[in-house]
Amino acid sequence: MSNPSTPTASAATLPDRLCTWCKVPMKKRLVGGAQFVHYTCPKCVFQHTTRLGPKLPPVKH
Repeated sequence: MSNPSTPTASAATLPDRLCTWCKVPMKKRLVGGAQFVHYTCPKCVFQHTTRLGPKLPPVKH
């Protein structure tokens, strides 16, 4: 049984990113059911989100 709070990938395997403004390594965490990496700068609190993998097809209602 999978636990939603347990990420499927570790932070060590996620791509690193430097802050656009401060040029310091950003903190990273998985969000959106492990579909996105959310980055936050520890210095200026700049945020960025990147999708992991391909974009999902639209849901038909």
